[in-house]
Order: sequence, then C-alpha cells, then structure tokens
Amino acid sequence: MGGEIIFLSESSDYSTIKKANDVEIITLDYNSHKNLQQLGIKHSNAEAFLDYDERLWIFNTAKKFHDWYKDPSLNIFELKDVNLLGLLDGIELHTLLMNKLIIFWTIKKILDAKNPDIIECPYEIREIINLLKKNNSISIKINSGEKYEELIWDTINVKHSVLGKPISMKISRTKYNKLKNILDKTVSSTFGLWFDLKNRNKKTLLILELFPPIYKELLQNLKSDDYNVIIINQRRPVTYDRESIKVLKNSNCKLISKNDLFGEEDEQEISESKEKYSQKLLELWNNNESFDKIFRINGISFWPIIKNNLKQVFTKRMNDYVESVFFAKKLFSKINISCILSLYDVGETEKVFLKCKNDNVDSFLLEHGFSLLSEDSKTFGTLMSYDNFRDKIVVWSNHQKEFLVSNYKIQSDKILALGSPRHDALTRMGSNRSENKKFRVLIAPTPITQLQGHNTTKIHEKFEKLIIRLCEIFKNYHDVELIFKIHPSQSGHNDEIKQIIQEYSKKIPIYMLNPVAELIQSSQLVITITPEAWAPSTIVLESMIVGTPIMNIILDEKSYNYEFEYIQQNAVIAISDDSDLDNEIKQIVYDERVRHELRENGEKFVKSFLKNYGNSSRKLAEFLKNDLK
Repeated sequence: MGGEIIFLSESSDYSTIKKANDVEIITLDYNSHKNLQQLGIKHSNAEAFLDYDERLWIFNTAKKFHDWYKDPSLNIFELKDVNLLGLLDGIELHTLLMNKLIIFWTIKKILDAKNPDIIECPYEIREIINLLKKNNSISIKINSGEKYEELIWDTINVKHSVLGKPISMKISRTKYNKLKNILDKTVSSTFGLWFDLKNRNKKTLLILELFPPIYKELLQNLKSDDYNVIIINQRRPVTYDRESIKVLKNSNCKLISKNDLFGEEDEQEISESKEKYSQKLLELWNNNESFDKIFRINGISFWPIIKNNLKQVFTKRMNDYVESVFFAKKLFSKINISCILSLYDVGETEKVFLKCKNDNVDSFLLEHGFSLLSEDSKTFGTLMSYDNFRDKIVVWSNHQKEFLVSNYKIQSDKILALGSPRHDALTRMGSNRSENKKFRVLIAPTPITQLQGHNTTKIHEKFEKLIIRLCEIFKNYHDVELIFKIHPSQSGHNDEIKQIIQEYSKKIPIYMLNPVAELIQSSQLVITITPEAWAPSTIVLESMIVGTPIMNIILDEKSYNYEFEYIQQNAVIAISDDSDLDNEIKQIVYDERVRHELRENGEKFVKSFLKNYGNSSRKLAEFLKNDLK
C-alpha cells in the first residue's frame, strides 16, 4: 500500500506532526490519544488491530516464557542449586512480557496490513520495526528521546500520610533497602524483636511477606513458648508501622538479621560469589544466539526488544539475589525451620526461600484475595500459580477448593478450605455509620494493569468518564459526602486516577493509607470500579462482611460471562458503566429498604461462602501447630 505511518506515544514530540492525506497517525497509548484529541488531529488507535482472542493468545504465549531461565545454556547461574535468573518476581516478568509482546504483535499486524514506505516512531519501538520490516527500503525517523524503562520493583512507591493527606514518594530499590535495614535495626533493637539464636533448635514457623496488622488474630493464635515464629518481609517493612510493631511484640513474632547468621568466612564467600556472577552476567548478554532461540514467537525472535530490560534488572539485582540465597541456605542450616507460610510463591522473597528449603520443610500457600474463578476466567487464574505449587494450599471457601480440583487437577488433599484469617476481625466490627452527619459514599477503583493484556485506550477512557460521571451525580445530591480510596499497589494507573479526581475537584478526600475496613465501616454505600469483571475487588467481599451496601461497576465487555453467586443472590448490585447510573444510585441512596435487603443478602452470602466464618485464624493456627509438633 505504501505511504507514511506516524506512531506516537506519550514520549513523542507532537510539534513535528505532519498533517497530510497520505500520512496515517496511530497512537500507541492513552496519553498520546488524549493529546491528539486536544489538538484536534485525526488519528487511530493501535490497539484496534488486536481483538480479545489475540490478546488472550498473547497472555498464554507470555506464560510459556516464565521458565526461560531453565534453558540448559543458563545453568551456569546456579548457586547452591538455585538458578539466580529464576528469582525475578513472576508478576514483574509477566508484565514486561505482556507489554512487549502486545506492542510487538500490534506493530506486526499494522505493518502487514499497511506496508508503509516511511515510518516515524518513538525511540522505544524502533527495534520492533527493525525486526519486523520485510525490506530495507522503509525509512525510519525517530520522534522521541530515549526512554528509560523500569520494572515494577526497580523503584518503590513509599506512601505516607501527612496531616491526613496521602503523600507518595518514589525512591530507588537500593535506597529503599538501605533505609529499611536501618529502620529494622533501630526498631527491632528498641522493642526486642530480634530472634534469639539460643532458640534455634525449637521447631520454627517461617512467615514470608505478611503484614502483621492484617493478620493480627492469626499471629496471636500462633503465639506459643513451644516453637518459634519468624517473619521475613523484604517488600514492605514490618517495622514502619506502629500497629505492626505492637502486633509483633504481643504475638512474640520475631525478625531475623543476616548479620546474626553470617560470619567472616560467609562474607568472604558471598563477596566472591557476587563478583563471579556479575562477571557471568557481563558475558551473558553477548549470547544473542541462545536468547534468539529461547525468546521466539511464531518463528520471530523478540529477544532484542527485552534484552535491555533484563540486562538492567539483573545488573541491579544480581548481588541481592546472591546474598539472598546465602541467607536462606544459612537460615535453614542454622535454625530448625519446620514449615513456611506465604501469600504468594512468585515474589522474589518467596522464590528464594521456597527454592532453598529442605525437602522435609512443609510450605503452605494462603489465599490472599477475593477470587471467584470460573470456566471463562481459569486461564487468568494461573497467574496465582496454584496449578504449580507443590505443597499445601489454604483457601477461603469450598468454592475455591472445588474449582482448583476440577479445573487445575490439583489433588483434593493438597487443598485446605479453612477460611480467611485476614477477615476474622472484620466479622466482629460494628457499624459506625450513624456517626456521620452526611450519607457517606466510598468509591474504590481497581487500577488498570497489563497483566491480562487489556490495558487499552478504550478502558482508560471509560474509567475517566465514569469517575467524572460519578462525581457529577453526587455533586447534585444533598447531604452526601463522597470519598475515594486508592488501591495500595505499585500500579502507575493509581496516579492517573488521583489526577482525574483532583482535576475535577481538589475538595474530594482521597485516602491511600487508611485501613479500608474503617472506611467501609463508616460509609453508607461502597462503589467499586472493576476494569475486568472476572476479578472483583476484595472490597466487595469486605463490604458484605461489614454490612455496607455495595455496587460494583464493571468496565469490560465480558461481564455477562461472570454471573457470580453473590450477584444472583442480590447481595451486590453489579452493573456496567453504560447503565442508568443516576437511577441505580438514587435507589440505594434514598431507599432504606433496598440497602436493608443488600445488607441481609450480603450477610447470608459471606456466612455460607467463607469457611469457619470469624474463626479461621484459630483453625489455621491449630493446623500449623500440628505441623510443628
């Protein structure tokens, strides 16, 4: 077909855009689309070239590369039987692959369809075009500067509350770890939280990446003089929060320092290993032939477009990985660890300890979020890695157990339906809604991610329009107080949500760090915004437990496939974003009978859904204690 295509991203220079009949302008992200809309420039969106089934195929393709490090050519990175390349956070890797493969396949489809002679594009996709162009006659011009791309955990978004206002600050992973170590050392020494090695022969439960205040009752039920409980948190420090310190102190849960385990010989060996594997890394990136064979999709290598990302992340983290392996191995050799409890198995902390543990150490994976998987959504559920976890899985409900057995073919005796320890305290929380002079509405948006491949301009547009629409609706209601709760994740979309709200009105309160249970408890209505219907927010379940009526507004177009039981029981009002929102909301706000019915139905659902309702902490603690005998 010939002609010229201009690809634009948010990093592109818009001042040089050509407007001509033979020039087609295609945006690559939501921000570039918005910019062109404001400039009144006609364009199309790249995402239109991929349909739902193609995105699903890319998702399944990305999963096939999760074990890339197991290629025989990479076994030189094994340290104490642990492949250091395999310690990268699974969600980070999957997000990187999804971002790259979606744009890779989108550009391929566009080039196949348009066959342009001239391409203008941002720096970050020039390599993709070079890989895909079928001849050298295509002229390429760059319209942006070089873009530095980071993985999720390269920088840490530290959140804090100053005078009641949420403040977030991004710092480098290296600086974060230094600050965390100083904090742990100071607080643990002050409050007596360090593990005493004189107790090392006692059987020990090792807990990974669990935030104590959320699991307060579980930790209290685990308290005993007969065995040790040690917690290791590397992503979220347990000594940063006053309530967390109190829970650790009262439950006799201890922290452990690497300094207590490493001697001079260890330090020397660690130093030599860091140098050894850093040198191997330098040599690794020249091995393009092997990587071209590993990272191929339909016969085309996409290694050049992820090489720099992997190079940067492993260069930054290899020393941490080496030290972590030594720490984990030393821990298992010095202390009588009998079992491990974790919420994930794909994070860096969890991976290193689960890979380093002895065969006689039992491990338990505890369900951590509200997931009602179905036949339609079971593909996405594999990100939770239940299908690959080798030991016991603790789930909240019989529904989840039955699903895992029938869909992932997991042995029934490996799955324990014991309930949700994080929600025991919530079942006993009384309402304080009557304390509010106004009718309080809590809006809790779930941020858009690229994990399933549906981070599109269309979904961002729907999200923005919905937030503004809700603000407009409640602006006209008398005696109604509107508040927002931002999801506590690393997602960049959270910043976009916050900006949308503040551009509409700086007077609307935005909460970030406040315990969500207290906000639900003090609200008369909760509205959740769900980008993908198959993955309802845990706030949906928590609102039913507390007895606050809830409306779930769903943005994707697959919602008709997910008629969950709580919807069928009229415990939650679930509607699409193109519904008559004003009328739907008005019924809840002004009709106490509607709210009463939702509360009653919600209570019936959660009591039948959650095993050991209000008592799961004790049940899980009893089970773990038996394992420690």
